[in-house]
Amino acid sequence: MLIFKSLSSKNYRYFFTGQAFSNLGNMMKQVVVGWLVYSLTGSALLLGIVAFSREISAFLISIFAGVFADKYNKHKLLMVCQSTIALNATVLAMLTITDNITFNMLLSLEIIFGLVSGLEMPSRHAFVNDLVEDKAYLTNAIALNSSLFNTARIVGPAVAGILIPIMGEGYCLLLYAIGSFSVVVFFAFIKYLPLTKDSPKKNFKNSFKEGASFAFKTKHLRFIMLFVAAITLIGMSYMVILPVFAAEVFNGDAVIFGYMTSAVGLGSLMGAFFVGTKNNILGLDKLILLGTIVFGIGLAVFSFSSILWLSLLALLATGLGRVIIFTGSNTLIQSISPEEKRGRVLSFYIMLFMGSLSLGSFMIGILTDWIGAPTTLAFGSLGVLFLAVLYAKSLPLLRKRTYRAIKKLELH
Repeated sequence: MLIFKSLSSKNYRYFFTGQAFSNLGNMMKQVVVGWLVYSLTGSALLLGIVAFSREISAFLISIFAGVFADKYNKHKLLMVCQSTIALNATVLAMLTITDNITFNMLLSLEIIFGLVSGLEMPSRHAFVNDLVEDKAYLTNAIALNSSLFNTARIVGPAVAGILIPIMGEGYCLLLYAIGSFSVVVFFAFIKYLPLTKDSPKKNFKNSFKEGASFAFKTKHLRFIMLFVAAITLIGMSYMVILPVFAAEVFNGDAVIFGYMTSAVGLGSLMGAFFVGTKNNILGLDKLILLGTIVFGIGLAVFSFSSILWLSLLALLATGLGRVIIFTGSNTLIQSISPEEKRGRVLSFYIMLFMGSLSLGSFMIGILTDWIGAPTTLAFGSLGVLFLAVLYAKSLPLLRKRTYRAIKKLELH
């Protein structure tokens, strides 16, 4: 099948399999940790503090992680990070099983997890480019990674919900720890020889400055990164207030909320498979515009709808659109960034995304309390569609610059 064509690369197959265990385990762990925090404290506030601490740790370290991705062997860096994550999971599992876990211990372990995750993220994204021998399959590989993540987001929480009553939180975390060690094993099978280039040695500060200068002074890169950040800030935080729609608009419960999240997940899978069938990056810029329009219209319909089946279709469209936006943007950024700077460029891309998502989640909570969930999303959809218009106007120049950059890299 065309969607699996990038798996023809043996190294990428090992990476893909490891990622499958990693994504599924991480989605399971989020549910288990959330349940464990609430069991220990009974506090929704402390539940939020744990999630925020984990995310802000990843955000802060990701600013600098790109320098490590470009400066050091990405394979070795990922092995160290994944091993640390597995050890962290084992400690958490053992403390929970023996009833020695406390809130402060759990918070500390989650902060460590956030820091390590933020450190490995740019290397993991950039590593895909190194593993796929035929660069025509890069779009497919990134789309496959996206489909893995979205599948895990559907399956992981469901599996955790089934296993927690049967095994308890501690043994669920032990299962996650075993899965984390399996990621290390699969990554160990990857045979990776980094490209050796004669380049002057730079200290951390100069490497960081060079990466920042290239990322934000290169107009087509800056445009894509800021566009994704704006879309994320205005529209991507809608998942935060889905429980409000389930309870207030549809007078439902967790079942209705489950239908909603599943619809988004299914749409995301469809988007990943759709983008994954592309043979090369030509036309991705237009596809990002299409994804933005679909996402904006989906949000608009969902914000006004009080009919469940129509709302679920609208959410499916939002999932489809947002994966097209992010997969297309990620592929373009990797394709037009020089290999020696790719990690740093991706770190700024990730930093802007995570910062915008955190700020957007904060803003959407305030606006929902002030003007209500439907009106908040209606304004968000208008903002997304306005960004689509700006993107459409900038598309001819963006296409010219990106294709010129790709040809320039091909000549080197």
